[in-house]
Amino acid sequence: MIEERIRLNRIRREQELRRHILLFAVSAAVVLVLAIAGGSFVSRAQAPGETIYYKYFTSIRIESGDTLWTLADTYADGNFESREAFIREVTRTNHLLDEDINAGDYLIIPYYSAEFK
Repeated sequence: MIEERIRLNRIRREQELRRHILLFAVSAAVVLVLAIAGGSFVSRAQAPGETIYYKYFTSIRIESGDTLWTLADTYADGNFESREAFIREVTRTNHLLDEDINAGDYLIIPYYSAEFK
């Protein structure tokens, strides 16, 4: 009877050890996959000597005759994908429902600068 209990305890411990080893192996594999996948999204290497531009926002007063398109001509530099992308960002940032703006209103305008402020 005692021998049987010892044998059953040994079998139970071996099974528990196998489960722990399997759990560790699966966990290690998941961590490894996530580290490799996550590292590819995080890395943003820049070429040596490449200028780093920082994104800032400024508030401007709308003058008579201003449109989002004329503002894009003035403020959308090469850091924006296109004039349309600049206008989409200004519209979203200022919670505009359409492209209508009025003289005397203020808009928040994004811009890029190589100077860290």
